Amino acid sequence: MDWKAYSLIPIDIMWEFLPTLEEVAGKIGAMDAFYAQQVAAAGEVDLTTFLASFESAKQAARDVGWEGDFRGSPRVLWLPMAEFSFTWGFVWKQDNNGETFVVSPYPLPWLEP
Repeated sequence: MDWKAYSLIPIDIMWEFLPTLEEVAGKIGAMDAFYAQQVAAAGEVDLTTFLASFESAKQAARDVGWEGDFRGSPRVLWLPMAEFSFTWGFVWKQDNNGETFVVSPYPLPWLEP
């Protein structure tokens, strides 16, 4: 996935409204095997794809200054797609200085400096 990564000043409120990476991965992983096969065949999300996308998102964040540490759990944000569905992005705080990183599959122009 091609990511657009943003480095922002610390955001210190309302994190509790975004699901954690672990919560979303748990829900995806809880799908029964039959449903997971149908989802994968339809090109939808599966746990392997989701976790691999987080790994590539972390690399995109490194390119804009992320030092590799987290303050709290990374969070998942959901973005609408033109196909009338949702896709995911990620957001987290760096522990070192509280800097916030947003990684999205689409440009978010309001986050541009």
